[in-house]
Amino acid sequence: MTMLIMNASTAKFKRKAQFSGYLIFSALLWGSCAYRLTNLHTASPNNIKTIYVEAVYDTGAETIPHEQLWDELQRAFAANGQLRIAPASEADAVLRAHIVKTQITKAGERKVETTKRQHKDPEVFAGQNPPPTPGQLRDISIADDYFLKSAWSSTVRVEVWDLKTRKLLLQREYPLSGEVLDVRGDQRAQIHHVRHEESLNYSFRNAARGTAGRIVSDLTVR
Repeated sequence: MTMLIMNASTAKFKRKAQFSGYLIFSALLWGSCAYRLTNLHTASPNNIKTIYVEAVYDTGAETIPHEQLWDELQRAFAANGQLRIAPASEADAVLRAHIVKTQITKAGERKVETTKRQHKDPEVFAGQNPPPTPGQLRDISIADDYFLKSAWSSTVRVEVWDLKTRKLLLQREYPLSGEVLDVRGDQRAQIHHVRHEESLNYSFRNAARGTAGRIVSDLTVR
């Protein structure tokens, strides 16, 4: 009986040792793989620890939600963790983003709808007594020639300055682009406008998120 208990204990001990050895081997294997595959590291440029992100300066010809780029830049720095967001009076560096160009063009399928309603202009009333009813006139809020989508593109110029040494740490231009779905139908013009604005905000935020990540990576990856 004593021999059987000892044999059982010995077998249990061997299984534990084998399992522990497997865990150690797996950890070394995964660690070594990570070491071999990773040839880049992040570091704070010029040993700066804090950064201030100025409000985005926009001189483009189109109205876009540029404040979302400012928001995504701060989120990208917070996710990276190398630099801490700080007020201008306490920061070691400052980031300035300037949208220098924006263009919006029509894209996608073109729709042409014909209507027999009269144009709403002074000639409509010539020779008519009484004048036409509103139902006989075209609704100026509904276009009969339009595209289903709009494509937008912007260029943002980024500069990062060391506030202690007055050294320029980063200066590059980044492209942003996307598409907006312009919904048309029997709804009121106000509905189309709201949907267009929602689609533009969503498209611009997605593009700004990716660009903000590239900016932080260009600044911190060595």
